Amino acid sequence: MTPVRFLRDLCIVLAITGLALWGVTRWLVLPWVGDRVLVDLWTVRTHDPRPGEVVVLTLPGGSDLVKRVGREPYPGSDPYPSAVIGSESPLEPTFVVLGDNPERSRDSREFGRVPRHCLRGRVVWRYWPLSRIGSIK
Repeated sequence: MTPVRFLRDLCIVLAITGLALWGVTRWLVLPWVGDRVLVDLWTVRTHDPRPGEVVVLTLPGGSDLVKRVGREPYPGSDPYPSAVIGSESPLEPTFVVLGDNPERSRDSREFGRVPRHCLRGRVVWRYWPLSRIGSIK
């Protein structure tokens, strides 16, 4: 194999790998910094998140938060304010999101319910630190 052919083949393989990686991280899974987790970007596009699932949401201004979807309170006893974050439609579902540390957490107690379009994805797997590796519960 000539050096020119080797370089050409290497460039093709690297380009295909780069495009595949870009596509996966753009539409399917996003590596997230912090605890180093993988975020499933596809599920929240097709299904509403269930209570207890951990999601990534984007607030106005571009800040991203990782929060757990809360259980809905009984009818007539909703302690959370209406969505402060603008909904795209009055029919758009909104969700209560809660932090695991209530005293220090920015969550629905502060900014209200979160409309569906603000949810980026569902956290599915932690890969760092190694002492906490595994699926997110």
